Amino acid sequence: MLRPPDLGRAWHRDFHYPRGVVPLGAALVADLVRGAQQAVRTLRLSASGGLAARFVGPYVYLGTARADPPSAAERAAALADVRGYPARFRGHWAAARAELEARLRELEQAPVEDFDPPALGAYLARAWQVHARAWQVHFEVMYRLLASHELIRDELAGLGVDGDELLRLLHAEDNSVLAGDRALSALAASARRAGLAHLFTEHSGPLLPRLARHEAAAAWLAEFREFLAVYGQRCDALGDLTRPSWVEDPEQPLALVRMLLLGEATRPAGAGGGIPHRAGRAGGLPARGAALVEDARRANVVWWNEEHNLVIDLRAHLPIRRAALALAAATGAPEPDAVLFLFAEEADRLAHGLTGWAELAGLVAARRAYYQAWRERREELPSFLGTPAADEGDPVVKQIISAGWCGAGSAPGETPRVLRGLGVSCGTARGRVRVLRSPDDLASLRPGEVLVCEATSPSWTPVFSLLAACVCDVGGMLTHAATISREYGIPCVCDVGSATRDLRDGDEVEVDGTNGTVTLLARPDPVR
Repeated sequence: MLRPPDLGRAWHRDFHYPRGVVPLGAALVADLVRGAQQAVRTLRLSASGGLAARFVGPYVYLGTARADPPSAAERAAALADVRGYPARFRGHWAAARAELEARLRELEQAPVEDFDPPALGAYLARAWQVHARAWQVHFEVMYRLLASHELIRDELAGLGVDGDELLRLLHAEDNSVLAGDRALSALAASARRAGLAHLFTEHSGPLLPRLARHEAAAAWLAEFREFLAVYGQRCDALGDLTRPSWVEDPEQPLALVRMLLLGEATRPAGAGGGIPHRAGRAGGLPARGAALVEDARRANVVWWNEEHNLVIDLRAHLPIRRAALALAAATGAPEPDAVLFLFAEEADRLAHGLTGWAELAGLVAARRAYYQAWRERREELPSFLGTPAADEGDPVVKQIISAGWCGAGSAPGETPRVLRGLGVSCGTARGRVRVLRSPDDLASLRPGEVLVCEATSPSWTPVFSLLAACVCDVGGMLTHAATISREYGIPCVCDVGSATRDLRDGDEVEVDGTNGTVTLLARPDPVR
């Protein structure tokens, strides 16, 4: 928990957990932090000790762990490691990915519904090991890629290639998140061709039973099952044990198909469509510049920052959820999700018969009430706590979580005409605001609206085809909203600080992603 002595440091509310963290999920956060700290102990480039986490209620705030500055010898060794990483990256990631996918498939295919409690305890132990390994890999790769990108960017700047042009070059590579979006778009197009669109758009309620009742939808449902076989082991938020995978709840991807059928979806612009083009900067470089560009492409941080999500962020925790639900059923829990409100050690004791629901039921009820009460308070929590740091020190905090001090938005009660942030995808667009608090609200988006949110994650990617622009409270140049906005060629401003507080549904705004401004043009009269 965040304590008064912690307020001498900088803490950013982590947008990856919009619904908070249940007790069982606390161990997931610990794995993430441990993976980051282990990576920076190996790669001693700065005074960062890696990520640190504190809880306010069930919500996570991230900051930088303290560490002594590296010695000259440590820094020299780290620089040598980073400079050589572009040559090693593809092999390193391919091997680590193959390892993780093999271990995850084994867990996903296990018939946990048939396991007795001790077998579920053993399964959970394996699932925790795989999850910890996933976050070890995550930060082994991420810290090296970010450091490599920064070194290459700075050296290229001296040769006349600015950061925007480097991003353009890196955006030319496709990734599996965008491939999944295209597969969803193909499903929508197939439904339209088969004359099934009305089944999605003219009725409310669950889509799968409705489609199953129509013989004409049989072939389309076969396509959909093939889609789930490839993309179904993912959920809509990082490490959220309360949320099912697409395989567990197919209504989630079906709702996205419905949104695509309702809107005039566009395809990604590709090649960094939201990045200003400065012709000739990357061409005609001296040999050293060409070699740097090639290194940047080989160690493509923009590509990997999306590519890894379907292996780690949105998938690695799902076997733990699956086991928790099975353990609840096998032990006669009072609710199907009761094990989610146990800590990992308690779940292990339950699986091995060392405790039971007679002891745990009251504890679970109290924790559930606590979690629900805090969920209602999330909008009261500041996006930043503590003391702003002159230099955050940690590249993950700077590039992904917040490029600056995102507490610098407007004062409560003020509605400034112009909001300022970090322009991360160029261009200008106007539209009506839609403020979303979590992925639960995605279905409310309409074509041509301006998405205003705390931040996005890969589960939000399919809706970018409907947007005029995107505005986020937090984030940097490599955060998800920035990367995907550039792919779709729409303006995006991040790190605004208070956009979700200052803007309302229906506001007419102009988003200037080149200069990092959001201008309030008109506000509808309140409904009386």
